[in-house]
Amino acid sequence: MARPCGPEQAGAFRMVAETTVKRHLAVSAWREMVVYQVFCGTICDMAGSRAADVEFRVLGSVQVLYGNRPLPLPAGRVRALLAVLLLRANQVVTVGELADCLWEGIRPVHQRGAVQTHAGRLRRVLGEGLVHTTSTGYVIHVQPDQLDLTRFRRLTEQADRVADCASKVVLLEQALALWRDEPLADVRLLRDAFPQLVEERLHAVERLMDARMRLGQHARVVAQLTSLSRDHPLRERFWAQLMLALYRCDRQADALQAYQTISRRLADELGLDPGDELQALHHSILCRSV
Repeated sequence: MARPCGPEQAGAFRMVAETTVKRHLAVSAWREMVVYQVFCGTICDMAGSRAADVEFRVLGSVQVLYGNRPLPLPAGRVRALLAVLLLRANQVVTVGELADCLWEGIRPVHQRGAVQTHAGRLRRVLGEGLVHTTSTGYVIHVQPDQLDLTRFRRLTEQADRVADCASKVVLLEQALALWRDEPLADVRLLRDAFPQLVEERLHAVERLMDARMRLGQHARVVAQLTSLSRDHPLRERFWAQLMLALYRCDRQADALQAYQTISRRLADELGLDPGDELQALHHSILCRSV
């Protein structure tokens, strides 16, 4: 039967236990640091040509890739900070604007220090040379090809400038292929930016449908437009495109039925009549003068 230990022995045991725990925690922290540095150390020097190997993505979950390998991003405010800076890449975002986004309008008392802390954590992931401090805030410097949102916008602008519909289709398909999911899918703090980005995507889809129909691909787009009008039941442009595609496929009755469907939805949910484009198209279909 073990004898109870005295105060001196208990104190010694306690000291040994505390030392063991501290040593274990230190080793665990050291291991995590080594793994982190091995993973992220390849981009510690972001100044110069190596920065060109980094790719940023916001059209889906927020991602940073180096050599096609995703880097581990801290969740929460650090990831949101990166997203805010990327949405305004190469522009200074003030400390106040960042604080509003990261703390959802309720700024911390020491907002500059709080933002600085998260910016420091972000720099430890990205390395030096990308995120810069200015007198008023922070800016991330990226090249146009490094950010999927910039590439998307550039491709849609190019599509607007070309007259050839086949070329327009290719450019718009390339632009839309950059979307992996809902924008900023893993950044809850930036829901205000979500509608604008979604609208840009839907507008590109509308232009793609128009270009395909100008190429005579009406049958090809009917199924897609049916799905789009179901997913966005109050978006009149998709319904107008669906009506036209159905009519061009010799499905006049279905085109007229589509008009009745959107008319009822607008009346029931918004108390509105169809817009001028839908009404004019409906009249033309009735008269077979499209």
